[in-house]
Amino acid sequence: MVLSKKKISFSSTSLINYVFAFFPISFIFGNLFTNINIIIFCVLGIFHLRSNILKIKLNFPIKIIFFLFLWIFFTTSLSFVKSLYFEGYDNDNLIRLIKSIAFFRYFLMLIIIYLLNEYEVLNFKYFFVTAACSALLISLDIIYQYFFGFNIIGLKSQPSHNSSFFGEELIAGGFILDFAFFSIFFLTCLLKNKNIYRYLLTTIAICILGAGILLSGNKMPLILFLFGVFLIFLFHNKLRKIIFLSLLSLFILFKFIISSNDELKGNYSSSYDNIVVGEVVPRISVLIPPSILSKFPLLKNYIEDVKKVNEEAFLQSEPIETTETKDQNIPKVIYGKSAHKQLIFTAIDTWSGNKIFGNGLRSFRKDCRDDSNSKLSETTNLSENQRRCSTHPHNYYIEILTETGIVGISLVLIIAIIFVIFIFKNFTFLKGDNLKNSLVLSGVISLFIEVFPIQTTGSIFTTNDTTYIILISSIILINKKLIIKENLQ
Repeated sequence: MVLSKKKISFSSTSLINYVFAFFPISFIFGNLFTNINIIIFCVLGIFHLRSNILKIKLNFPIKIIFFLFLWIFFTTSLSFVKSLYFEGYDNDNLIRLIKSIAFFRYFLMLIIIYLLNEYEVLNFKYFFVTAACSALLISLDIIYQYFFGFNIIGLKSQPSHNSSFFGEELIAGGFILDFAFFSIFFLTCLLKNKNIYRYLLTTIAICILGAGILLSGNKMPLILFLFGVFLIFLFHNKLRKIIFLSLLSLFILFKFIISSNDELKGNYSSSYDNIVVGEVVPRISVLIPPSILSKFPLLKNYIEDVKKVNEEAFLQSEPIETTETKDQNIPKVIYGKSAHKQLIFTAIDTWSGNKIFGNGLRSFRKDCRDDSNSKLSETTNLSENQRRCSTHPHNYYIEILTETGIVGISLVLIIAIIFVIFIFKNFTFLKGDNLKNSLVLSGVISLFIEVFPIQTTGSIFTTNDTTYIILISSIILINKKLIIKENLQ
């Protein structure tokens, strides 16, 4: 009988680890598989923990995260009651309220991960392996698709994009970026005692990952990937030579690929105007105080020239076409010059009506179509027919501000401050070559890039985005105590 119990315990522990390790793969198959994976993982976790789940003592970061989830439910409930009282019953508002309750599944997932780790059930090396392999396999599949026009299961390339298993969803480059640094650090950790193989295989891996993102046609993930690799070069002394060799090889490879393909060459040469001139420079310039900018006249003149170009382009531009999504005929923006800026202005406009509480979960898609209270003409010099509408504002922070108000964004900023303090306190220790340190450092860089404020993003309240952030955050939160304890020894 005792033997039987041990067998059951062993099999349930193994199953939990396999299900947890399946998360990176579930992202490839889509939201349905990700949600099923969450449900299976939570059910298995609750079954394994049983009454122990009630003994949980939340640390400060998890308490803040819990308050954030509560606030999302509260502000959505408030929005539902307000609309019910002033506008009458609306089925869309009821669906949003139900989704705000269902949103707690992500917090349940975080708590179960936390407790399973406390009772030494989770083995993160399985997740590390699947995350590392997934990014490399998608990259290789994209390279294969680029040369043959279809991937290994026969899915054809999209115009100007190679989307691998994602089909018509042009998100393959973003997926590779999500797990690329797990691939890099897994190899450097695995081969730490084999110097020649470490140099060779890490360089090859970085080139495969970079080429995969390049050939996917996703420009922002490529910029962020190069930025992340540069961060490793800047702060990780032990890997500096390997990263230098990898970056050199990567730029040579990029030069060869782009010069041999006119379509890619045109696609990426135009990205300077669309991304650097149209997006990055204006956003960064807002963060630079005028007193500092005045000390650098060349930079000041360049930023003023960029602003002038953007204003002229906006005045001369035609209205940007839209397509309809499957979600209640909500317009989806096809991006062009000034579209992101208009989305942000529209989001701020919808937020201005309820600054403290926000408008509730997934409210932007409805509120951005409501022109009756529009203040755009007063705040942005845009007329109502130039208002941009989409399912979300395409920036995590703007979306949180719009839908949860000042309180919600304040809770997020507290979490961000805790994250930054943790990195600075344990920066030296994070650069170790053991599996745990490599895993946490992979998570730190991945999360930093995922929540990097000056970029366009998906919606933070969608299945894949929320699940990914919870997964990566849990890896950092769970190992935080262990790393600090080892650091003090």
